[in-house]
Amino acid sequence: MLDWFAKRNASPMAEAFTTEYAMVATGYAGFLAGTMVATSLGWRPVEALTIGDEVLTFDHGMRPVKSIERRTLVLGDTASAQEMAPVYIPRDALGNRNPLWVKPEQGLLIEHDLLEDALGDPFAVVPACALEGYRGITRAPQQVSMETVILTFDEDEVVYIEAGVLAFCPASHDLMHYCVTAQSDEIYTLLSATEARELVIDMITEDSFWTPGAFAGTGGTGEPQFTTFA
Repeated sequence: MLDWFAKRNASPMAEAFTTEYAMVATGYAGFLAGTMVATSLGWRPVEALTIGDEVLTFDHGMRPVKSIERRTLVLGDTASAQEMAPVYIPRDALGNRNPLWVKPEQGLLIEHDLLEDALGDPFAVVPACALEGYRGITRAPQQVSMETVILTFDEDEVVYIEAGVLAFCPASHDLMHYCVTAQSDEIYTLLSATEARELVIDMITEDSFWTPGAFAGTGGTGEPQFTTFA
């Protein structure tokens, strides 16, 4: 579908932004404990939400939470742990007020002119792992325990987290539903991991062309400080 991305020739500089981690598709990731979510009562940590609480969505205003699932994932020194290492997003990298961590399969709604050129729509959902190397976004250290909270609504929604990041919350139905990208009856376009990575490489190239060195792997604010999820 997105042959436009595959046909673009990324610059040698952009091709240097490779990742040692395997890409994963957007899925039912869940937010890490401590993530702030926009609600009818203001910004609240995701772990404080309960069923029925109203959350601010990108397209439908306030929507009640239909279900909440809590999980604890302990990562060890394994290949699987490397793939599931969380993604660190520096402050302001995606409009976020504070640095935050998300799971690699967390879908994030991004806006970019490259998407509008290719799809006629400037918005698309990409898995967080595909953003590695863009404006200082990187993978956090392993050997962590992650407490996650999965929010679901009556339909697919995008919610506001950390004062600017748009996070995708799929409704509860078979993940095979999302295997075909950008189905005509879907409100959100989900890029595959490969398509998303090709897009991000072009975004890195464009950023570096206009502001060389502005985000040289640190988000413009120095080396990221990682924490351990308790």
